[in-house]
Amino acid sequence: MGKYTTRSRQAPKPRNVGVHPVMRGIGCIMMVVVPILAYGIALLLISYGIQHGWPIPLRWLRPITIPSLLLNLRGLAPLWNFLLRQDHLIAVVVFTIAIIVVIGGLMSIIYGYIYTIFGPPRYGPQDAPPIRVKVKRYRR
Repeated sequence: MGKYTTRSRQAPKPRNVGVHPVMRGIGCIMMVVVPILAYGIALLLISYGIQHGWPIPLRWLRPITIPSLLLNLRGLAPLWNFLLRQDHLIAVVVFTIAIIVVIGGLMSIIYGYIYTIFGPPRYGPQDAPPIRVKVKRYRR
């Protein structure tokens, strides 16, 4: 090649590293299913807890109060009426959020185990295995 000529490199082909489309669909469905499932479980747990004397704070079981300034907003009247008709709204919201966190944690743990079983190997064909060294306990 001459001094003033340039050589252009071809960009390497991108590897197919993206998430499988089925997995994206399952994640989207789970974003809808998990909160609905948690809401239903929360309703059942609250009614069971009230019947069996669970220590649920009484403030959570009272109807909510909406400031009069917000009640005067006519456009939001259907929303306020809906919220005021809900029984134990604060307890339902707290339990729902807690159950969503628990279900999400369980799903993450299960996914991690499944990924270690069926996922790619830890070391590729060009990786050297780690060096096994026996370490003596240090004494002074």
